[in-house]
Amino acid sequence: MQAGLGKWQILPSTCARHWQCSTFRGFANGVDNCTGEQLPGGQLPGSACRPARPQAAGLPVSERLKLSCMSSAPISAARLRGLLPALGVAAVLLGGLLLMGACARRSQPADPYAPYRPAVKSEFQRDFDGLDEAPRYAIDVTLDPSGEVLSGTAEVWITNAGPDPWKHLVFRLYPMLVQYGGTMTITSVLVDGQPATFVYQAENSAIRLDLPRALPARRSVTAKLVWRLGIPRWSDNPGFYALFGRSQQMISLPLFYPALAVYQPGPTLGTGHWWEEIGTVRGDAAFNVASLFIVTATLPSEQVPVATGTLVGSEVLAGGQLTRHVWVTGPVREFVLHMSPLFRSASLESYGTRVVSYWLPGQEAAGRAALSYAVSALRIFSDYYGGYPFREVRVAPAPLNYRGMEYPQVTLLGVELYTRFRNNLEILVAHEMAHQWWYQLVHNDPVNAPWLDEAISEYSVRLYYEMLHGGRAADLLTWQRWQTPVDLLGQQEAGLLLNRRVDSFETSAQYETTIYAKGALLYAQMREILGDRRFRRFLRDYLDQHRYQIVDTESWRAALAQLQMPALDTLFREWIGASGPPTPAPTPTPLEIAAPGRQQEVGSGQ
Repeated sequence: MQAGLGKWQILPSTCARHWQCSTFRGFANGVDNCTGEQLPGGQLPGSACRPARPQAAGLPVSERLKLSCMSSAPISAARLRGLLPALGVAAVLLGGLLLMGACARRSQPADPYAPYRPAVKSEFQRDFDGLDEAPRYAIDVTLDPSGEVLSGTAEVWITNAGPDPWKHLVFRLYPMLVQYGGTMTITSVLVDGQPATFVYQAENSAIRLDLPRALPARRSVTAKLVWRLGIPRWSDNPGFYALFGRSQQMISLPLFYPALAVYQPGPTLGTGHWWEEIGTVRGDAAFNVASLFIVTATLPSEQVPVATGTLVGSEVLAGGQLTRHVWVTGPVREFVLHMSPLFRSASLESYGTRVVSYWLPGQEAAGRAALSYAVSALRIFSDYYGGYPFREVRVAPAPLNYRGMEYPQVTLLGVELYTRFRNNLEILVAHEMAHQWWYQLVHNDPVNAPWLDEAISEYSVRLYYEMLHGGRAADLLTWQRWQTPVDLLGQQEAGLLLNRRVDSFETSAQYETTIYAKGALLYAQMREILGDRRFRRFLRDYLDQHRYQIVDTESWRAALAQLQMPALDTLFREWIGASGPPTPAPTPTPLEIAAPGRQQEVGSGQ
């Protein structure tokens, strides 16, 4: 058993004859997934390639595997002497050099990304090349049969990307946010195998974990956290909105684990800080660097899971009562686990990606329509923005009323989109699928600059409509969905700039009309100024330059400035505003609507 991986023994294909196998080997019942052979007597796959030294404690499995070339291919001196008369000195020297070169190649460390590669399509395997500093999570969780408690362990390999030395780490406990409504308790923390002290902060939505010594830039550390998560129970009314918890025989668990916070360097050395924003009930809350995951989840067998990543193994336990699943991911922002015993599904493959759509009983027609919309969106956005790197993407209903929510490789859609609001299903699928590029591949702060991903994802719906339904349908969408709501804004509201914090808006309607509708119209103006070809090239170049990175308004303005067009400078100034700190939040009023399941706090003002 490997720490952080439960009872699974995971080994990448390290022997020469196994290099072309792109999956884990020997997962279930001792069967070699690469060859289909039964492994004798519990033998581990690839056991002829032995570790060269004891495994280093505290590192992920993928970091511990080394090959010992010479021990597996010994050549005696007597044998070499016997070869001399026949081959001659030159041939022996040449053969020796070739052998040494081969052994040198074979004795290189095992590919650290081998466990994660099954999640990424072959043409995007080079995406791993720039991930040396990406956090790597090995998570093992168990859901109790009642669905009320999730217990888990996470081993996280962390590298300080610089420039400041880190005296402590911060992990976000997103389920503790008001808009999530969960309860999360950290029961123990180890740093490089030693107990570490920690304190809760940011309204208990984060812990600060003190390091025994400062972690310099480009150095690494491993943290192991054990936690217990209480899962809230919400209303079963289809009109209820719940990002996290149990509702309508579904369990939604985004960010169910302690997530390493984003460290933001300051203007000078030593002035950086960890991101600990709380967010609001009306916007997204999660902000994460691209990370790699191996997630093992033991769930009641009747549950059908919908998750980030690629499923690489399942095993039925406890006489059929439980099933253990293992997923791996490429570079993703977070990991979501969503499930229901009622889910049914269908799938199609397009552009090398398997698209899976799930539905609840009585909603098969809508579920298959969602599958068709998702496949169309995948093709259109792959052609327009660049290819989608992952082997799988999923669409499923969730307790989100008539709204949607994006996660890496997963789009969750409110149950009412499958029934009462079926006419909006296609629009929501297109919008949320666009987030697989604008949020997943290129990421931004969702609390301080939500316009960066929401505006382009919303405008992507027009691109989808143009390609699939034609220009007239796209024009009608623009007028009904964006132009009319913006025209109905009051004079003061119409002048609101896009570069604003979520909590700077007075109402949800004001926020959605400004960030989504006005944001989409910004891109329509850009396209008119640039023309179709240059507009598309701008977006593709921007995505390529910032792939798996975090962007802000200043980086967007800098990319725009490279086009050297005064009309774009004017557009930026009049629509977006300053590229510095976004507009701050106003003084809170005592009548803000409380999130589900939380008591509303009433201020003392009159």
